[in-house]
Amino acid sequence: MKLAIIGGGGFRIPLVYGALLQRRPFDEIALHDVDGERLERIAQVLDGQAAEHGDKVPFRATTDLDDALEGADFVFVAIRVGGLEGRTVDEGVPLAQGVLGQETIGPGGICFALRTIPAMVDLAERTVRRAPGAWVVNFTNPAGMVTEALQQVLGDRAVGICDTPSGLCRRVAA
Repeated sequence: MKLAIIGGGGFRIPLVYGALLQRRPFDEIALHDVDGERLERIAQVLDGQAAEHGDKVPFRATTDLDDALEGADFVFVAIRVGGLEGRTVDEGVPLAQGVLGQETIGPGGICFALRTIPAMVDLAERTVRRAPGAWVVNFTNPAGMVTEALQQVLGDRAVGICDTPSGLCRRVAA
């Protein structure tokens, strides 16, 4: 089975890879990111994790989205269209006007959605062509709106996950 991780240069990828090393559900992992340098740094971290574990789940890094998606059974997506610079603008402009909000809610969330949804619809359409049976698990914010857009193309094979509720519960419990 193949897993494509779109946003594969992200800081959470070592946590995902660590979990996969324990369970080995995939034969191949394709890491995709638009930033090749970030991908290379994450690949080095994953190589170190595998060496420490004494085993490796095969992975490869690519900046070619179609290549990453080709034949995937599952696609995990966690991207930030516009990078941190885009987030700064999305959140800073409303704050300058005295309006609260961030990348998931309020005007900042709407701005982020307007930039992100077209990229995610493109990803869904490419998934249909390159991996027609794949399930897409979306972690990209604003998760609700983005997942609804994905479902317009992929139907029930698009699932959205937001870790904020579970994190909030842990903080409240502590």
